[in-house]
Amino acid sequence: MSLKEKAYELRQRRAKLLEESRELVEKSEKENRAMTPAEAARYRDLTGDETKDGELMDLAKRISAIERQLGIDAQDEERDDDDEERDEDEDRDDDEDGERGRRRGRSERRSEQSGRSERSKAVWGQRPGHGPLPHEDRRNVGRRHRYSLMKAIRQMASKGAEPLDGIELEVSRELELRSGKLAQGFMMPHRTGGPLTDRERRALDSGTGAGSVPTVLSGDWIELLRNKTRVIEAGAVQVTDLQGRFAIPRQSAAASAYWVAESGAPTGSNQVLDQVVFTPRTIGAFTDISRRFFELSLLQSGEEFVKQDLTSILARGTDLAALNGPGTSVTPLGIMQNTGITASRTVSGGPNGLAPTFANLVAMTTIVNRGNAADLGPGSYLFNADVRGTLATTAKIGSTFPIFLLEDDKVFGYPTYSTQQLPNNLTKGSGTNLSPIIFGIWNQLIMAYWSGVDILVDPYTGSNTGTVRIVALQDMDIQVRHNEAFSVMVDVITNQG
Repeated sequence: MSLKEKAYELRQRRAKLLEESRELVEKSEKENRAMTPAEAARYRDLTGDETKDGELMDLAKRISAIERQLGIDAQDEERDDDDEERDEDEDRDDDEDGERGRRRGRSERRSEQSGRSERSKAVWGQRPGHGPLPHEDRRNVGRRHRYSLMKAIRQMASKGAEPLDGIELEVSRELELRSGKLAQGFMMPHRTGGPLTDRERRALDSGTGAGSVPTVLSGDWIELLRNKTRVIEAGAVQVTDLQGRFAIPRQSAAASAYWVAESGAPTGSNQVLDQVVFTPRTIGAFTDISRRFFELSLLQSGEEFVKQDLTSILARGTDLAALNGPGTSVTPLGIMQNTGITASRTVSGGPNGLAPTFANLVAMTTIVNRGNAADLGPGSYLFNADVRGTLATTAKIGSTFPIFLLEDDKVFGYPTYSTQQLPNNLTKGSGTNLSPIIFGIWNQLIMAYWSGVDILVDPYTGSNTGTVRIVALQDMDIQVRHNEAFSVMVDVITNQG
C-alpha cells in the first residue's frame, strides 16, 4: 500500500470516529440528559483527556507524519528538477572556466541536497523537536519560505477544510505535533519571521479614510486606543513554546542553622521543595474583516493589521487574568484573587478605605522584605490611572513647594506602572469606588505559553454583511512562584472624581 493510499485510509477511519463522537454529544443533548457512563467512557476514548490522547488525536498524528513525508518527497523532486535544468544550461557553456565552474557548482549543490536531507530529518522527524520551525530555519531562503498569515487566512476562507499548502501547512503540522493537540483551524507560530516591509496600506472598510475605498494611508495604521499591558513591562517572565506538562521547582521551607557546643553535632534539617504546576487554559479573541479588506489590502499590510489586532486583544486578556483572574477551571488565578497574598500580605487603609499615605506605601515594601523576597529581583508598584493621579497630587511633605508621593514616576525610589486593567469600583464598609495598589517583585509572576496560536477562519457568521471572522486561541497559564514577592492595598480612596 502506498503512502497516499495509507493516508486516505486513515482519513476515512478518522472521519468515522469523528462522526461517532458528534453523535454521542448530539444524542445526549437531544434527549436533554447527561451521557451514560458507557457513553462518557467511549467519548473519552475518542477525544482523550488530560492524561492521554484519544483515538482521534492518534490518527491525526499518523496522518500528519505521512503528509509531511509526502511533502518532503515532492519538494526534493522539485528541487532536483531545478538542479537538472541548471545543469543543462551550464552544459551549453564549453569554455574551460565554465567547465570548472560547473563542477564546482554541482559539488556545492550535492552538499546542499545532503544538508536538505539532514534538515528534513531534524525538522520533520517522527518525534517533535525543539529546534527552529521550518520558516525560522536560517538555511531556508527565498520567497517560498516567508510565512504569511494573510495567505493562510485567505486560503481557509475560500477553500474550506484543510486548504493550506506551502510553508504555512508545514508550520501548522509541526506545531500540532509539538503541542500534541489537533488544531481547530490552523496553528500560527508565536514568531512569524522578520519585520515586514513598510509599504502603503489600504482601507480596512468603507468607514476608514473618510469613507472612500480605496484610501491609501501613509505610515502605520491608526490603532484603537487600548489599555496598556504593564505586567510584562514590570518584569513578569514569559515562557513560550511549551510542550506537554510544565512545572517549576519552588523551595517552600529552608534548612536551619544551629549553634553547637565543642564536639557537638548540629541538628539535622532539610530544605522543603514543592512544584508550581502549570495547566493549559485557553484564551480567545476574534476580529471581523470586511470583504473589501481582502480585495484591496496589500498582503503584508493586511497581515500586520490582523496580527496586531488579535495579539493586542489577547495581551489585554492575559494582563487582566494575571492581575485579577478569578482562578476558575478555565481562568488563571490573579494576584488580587490569590488568598495566599490577600489574606496575610495586605496593607489596610481603614474600615471604609483611606487616601494613600507615604507610610502605607512604604509598608507594602516592608511586607515583601519581611518575606525575604526583595533579593529575588527588582520591585515596582502597579496601580490604575485614578491612583496615579492621586499620588501625583498628594503631598508627602511641604505645602508651598511640596514633594509629592509620586515624583518622576517613582514612589519610595521604586518605579511605577499604571493600567486600567485594575478596577476603580471596589467597596469596603461604606467606602465605594476604591482602587488597589500592588507592589511586587514581578519576575516571580510566570506566564507560560504552549506552542502556537490556533487560528480559526469563520466565513459564515458575517456572510450576510460580507465579513470574515478570524478567531485566535492561545493555550497558556499564569502562576505566582512565591507569594512572598507581592503585597496589596485594596481600599485606596482617590481624588480624581
